[in-house]
Amino acid sequence: MPVLLMINLKGGVGKTASTVAIAETLAEERYKTLVIDADHQSMAGELLLGQTRMLQCENRKRTLHDVFLEMCDPDFEVDDLRSFIAQETSNVATVHDFLDVIPCSFRIDDFYSNAFRSKRRAGLFQTERELFTQIKKQMPGAKKWLNELYDFVIVDCPPSIAMQVKMFLRIADGCVIPSIPDQLSVRGSANLVDRLKRFRVETLGTLWTLYRQQTPLHRAMVAEPYSMLPTPFESVIPNAAQLARAVDPRELSNSQTNCDAKYGRQFAARYRELCGEIISRLRNLDVPVSHRQEELICL
Repeated sequence: MPVLLMINLKGGVGKTASTVAIAETLAEERYKTLVIDADHQSMAGELLLGQTRMLQCENRKRTLHDVFLEMCDPDFEVDDLRSFIAQETSNVATVHDFLDVIPCSFRIDDFYSNAFRSKRRAGLFQTERELFTQIKKQMPGAKKWLNELYDFVIVDCPPSIAMQVKMFLRIADGCVIPSIPDQLSVRGSANLVDRLKRFRVETLGTLWTLYRQQTPLHRAMVAEPYSMLPTPFESVIPNAAQLARAVDPRELSNSQTNCDAKYGRQFAARYRELCGEIISRLRNLDVPVSHRQEELICL
C-alpha cells in the first residue's frame, strides 16, 4: 500500500482538486483508497463528505487533529483509528464503496499548544519534544494497520512542512508535486525538493496543473521544464471550467453516476492516464501496488 503525499510549498496550485480527482479515479478503478486531509482549510474532507458530514466530524471530534491527540496517549492502539475514518464518501456512485476519508480541522494549527497543555496536566509529558516523539513512534504501526485495509493512502498537505506533514513524511512512499507552470509555483517546488531530501522521501514527479494552452509561459515551461524539477508527468491537467465545477462545494449535492459524468469524459480519461503513470513510477521504486480485493480472492 503506497502512502502518497500531494504537496507544494505554494498554495493555490491545485493540490486539493488533484487529490480528490486522483482518489476518485483510483476508487473507481476498484483500488480501496483513503484520503487523509492534512490541510487546516479542510477542503478535501468537505469535497468528499459535504458540509453537513464535515461539521458532524468536527463536532464529534473525529478529525486528523483528534487522531494525533489520541496517539499521544500511551494506551493508544492502532485499531482505534477505525473510529476516525468516514466511509462512503464522494458524490460519485461508482466510488462510494472504495473511497474513505479522515477529514482535517482548523484546530490542527494549535495542536501542540492544545495537546501539550492537556497531556501535561495528565502528567504524561514534560516537553513538547516528548509529545512529538510519542506520535512519531506510533506512525509505523499506523501505516502497517492501514496497509491491511487500503490499496492507497493519499494525503492532501498544506503549503508548509507543518507538524502533520512531518509525521506523514516519515511513512511516505512518495510525493507528487502539483505545480502551475509559472515561476512562482516552480520556485515553491524547487524549495520543496531541497527540504524533502532531509526526509529521504522519493518525489514521483511534478504534476502540471491549471495549465493554460493560450499562455506562452505555460507552453514554454511544459515543453522545457527546469532541470531542478522532478520529472513531470506526461498527463497535464488544464485550467478548465468543467474541472472547476467538478470540485465546487456547491455541486456536491448533485450525485454523479461515474467519473466521466463528474469530470467530463475527456478529463476523466486524463486522470486515468495520470493514475497509470503514478502506479508505474511507484512500481519502478519497488513500491508494491495491487488491488486488495484481488489479494483476498487469491487467499
